[in-house]
Amino acid sequence: MKFEANVPLNVQELGVIISALQLLDTGEEINIARNFGSAPSLHDRLKVIYDEMDQTSLGEQHDPICEPSF
Repeated sequence: MKFEANVPLNVQELGVIISALQLLDTGEEINIARNFGSAPSLHDRLKVIYDEMDQTSLGEQHDPICEPSF
């Protein structure tokens, strides 16, 4: 059984996850911490990776897998 996996994410996908982590309320953070670990710690780790990525292509982009919801 695997306990770790490498998941290739582009800068936009990583930005979505970071944004979602920032929007958690206290109750959600507590629930996540009980089951999986610290959400703020994960946010910080992902933010370091995000800050090292090329963000020049950020903005509206056509992704055949994910359709925009706006």
